[in-house]
Amino acid sequence: MSLWLWIFACTDPNLDPLGVGLTEMEMQTITRMTPSDTYDLDETNQWDGNPDAIEFGEVLFISPAWSSTGVGCLTCHDPSLGFGDGLTQSQGMATTPRHSPSLYGVGGITWFRWDGGCDSLWCQAIGPIEADHEMGSSRADVALNIAANPAFKVRYENLFGPLPDLTGIVAPAKPNSTDPNTQDNWNVLSEIQQQEITEIMVNVTKSIAAYESTIQSQASPIDDFLEVWNNDPIEALSTLSKEQELGLRLFVGSGGCHFCHSGPDFRNDAFHNIGLPAVEGMTTADTGRYEGIDMLLQSQFNARGPWSDNPDGWKANRLNRLIQSTEQLGQFKTPSLRNLSQSAPYMHTGQYNTLEDVIQHYSNGGHTPNQGHTDETLQPFTWNDDEVSAIIAFLEMLDDDPP
Repeated sequence: MSLWLWIFACTDPNLDPLGVGLTEMEMQTITRMTPSDTYDLDETNQWDGNPDAIEFGEVLFISPAWSSTGVGCLTCHDPSLGFGDGLTQSQGMATTPRHSPSLYGVGGITWFRWDGGCDSLWCQAIGPIEADHEMGSSRADVALNIAANPAFKVRYENLFGPLPDLTGIVAPAKPNSTDPNTQDNWNVLSEIQQQEITEIMVNVTKSIAAYESTIQSQASPIDDFLEVWNNDPIEALSTLSKEQELGLRLFVGSGGCHFCHSGPDFRNDAFHNIGLPAVEGMTTADTGRYEGIDMLLQSQFNARGPWSDNPDGWKANRLNRLIQSTEQLGQFKTPSLRNLSQSAPYMHTGQYNTLEDVIQHYSNGGHTPNQGHTDETLQPFTWNDDEVSAIIAFLEMLDDDPP
């Protein structure tokens, strides 16, 4: 048995097989950071992985045609800003209540939105299009834009077949609108027309999702390290600076960062209340995951809904196991740490501008949240300046060059 296989055959998490001050459990944590060359396709989106859908989705992603003021996906997900927007709270047609998350590795996420209010990328893409404070558009606008733009129309019909007759469709039109005119435009449509323009919007967002699933971090220093690590851990450690090595040891060891930021994308697809301070000027309490479950289960665009391409699959079945409780108040999704330094500010409402601020938050053990209670796993610790610098040096290893 090789040395490396012998390491993983051991069961004692406190064992230090290589004599380098890393336990078996810590070494396994490092190994699990290794990225995969593939990702699972979304069973609710038959166009995920389709090259033509990916190409069309990228065209749609960068298009400013989805709002009257040119707001599009690119507005809040700029590649040069870590596929975020650099704002504390994102700015669409108006200021949104949350910070725009990065899209790196988004194809491998289980739940979408900070509150998990969607269970697929295409479901998530629908929200910003029709939200009044984001793109401020409607499914009628989407359908008419596709029909009016020759390049869009050709690509759409090559993928999804001929567009329906849109005669008599007046935009904006969407259900559950707070604008009487928009709601009236929707109400006068026949049920068939409502279904047809909804289908166009779903096809558009499934194309956008197919493109977004391809957004992956390119080779970064951490990946170069892991390539060596998987063959010779001792040699890999020797490639790090002393500061980077200390940061790695803190990350997988006493800092406990890996409990929430694990795997190739450095996240756990779970929801936590980390005791974030209130945001100045925000008067409406954000309950996070608690209301996100309501949103998800009530959505016609969830994995078991009529627009899913596999309403009886495993993604649909897991909705039956969702339980809502007050423990979820104030919980928000753990984000990826890939290209972290590109996507400041941090947290779901951009509370912190720098990584030093974020580390100080954890060092203090969080604040008293205005919803729910802080996770018991969040315990205060004290890092000196050298340790803070070291953890940042390690996190910077997760950066690659912006596309």
